[in-house]
Amino acid sequence: MKLPPLNSVRTFEVAGRLGSFFRAAEELNVTPGAVSKQIALLEDFVGTDLFERMRKPVRLTAAGEAYLASVRRALAIIEESTREIQMDEADKPLHIWSSRFFMQKWLVPKLASFQAANPNLEVVITTGLSSEPMPAEADIGIRFGSGPWAGFKAHALIGMRLIPVCSPRYLASHPPLDAPAALARHTLLQNLYRPNDWGDWLRHAGVPSLPITNRISFESSLAAYSAAMEGLGVALGRCGFIEDDLAAGRLVTPLPMVAETEGAFHLVYRDRARQPLRLARFRRWILDEIANGPARAKAEQA
Repeated sequence: MKLPPLNSVRTFEVAGRLGSFFRAAEELNVTPGAVSKQIALLEDFVGTDLFERMRKPVRLTAAGEAYLASVRRALAIIEESTREIQMDEADKPLHIWSSRFFMQKWLVPKLASFQAANPNLEVVITTGLSSEPMPAEADIGIRFGSGPWAGFKAHALIGMRLIPVCSPRYLASHPPLDAPAALARHTLLQNLYRPNDWGDWLRHAGVPSLPITNRISFESSLAAYSAAMEGLGVALGRCGFIEDDLAAGRLVTPLPMVAETEGAFHLVYRDRARQPLRLARFRRWILDEIANGPARAKAEQA
């Protein structure tokens, strides 16, 4: 690879951008003579004049204008790559922005294994609605939707697969729940902002016209889950998020039918030529966890 003198290239970019050797000297903190010398070195290297020196102020030749455009693109790439490398500073924390549901039901219970593998990496977690733009200060986000998101790369994590759940205490103290139609005698718990979930599940179960008289709506799925664990009724659990509660006996699944609906949780991050090392480590960890977790196993069995 035969490159021109890089100091001359930088001097040429400044002089070409400003249209003046004198102003270039001021920006570079050198003498106008030093600027002229660097330009002459570059012209000798490329074999042609880059400036018309007979004019005051100096003016780029046609070759100089074309070369300046290429030089500025190349320097911009170098600048961006340098900035991204600087983002890999060991003392800079990994900023994860996540939906509240994913953070509480999946990320926090599993984050200890990421910390064990990256003991010197500080982690900052903030939450927001998936409908909101990812904050500028966040390295990586976890949001629900279908995508694509312009300017971002995305990896699907866990889809929306719904199954009824309730507490063992509730199941033992209420009418039998041995068929989907029996839900008519139970209290259904739901997310106020996802009012169609129960209708979708009931249609999948073959009882689309089931009359439901007892409902309690909450402002989030997390609240509906908490209410189910407290014995208030039956909620729709999301496969991939309820396994710990099932294993601990906090929830049971009285009906086996699983309904798959639109949307999924995605890992998202800005589409850049080079990503910070801290982001790459988290991406590799979470994708491995998903690949080896219960959500993937259940999906393969379905």
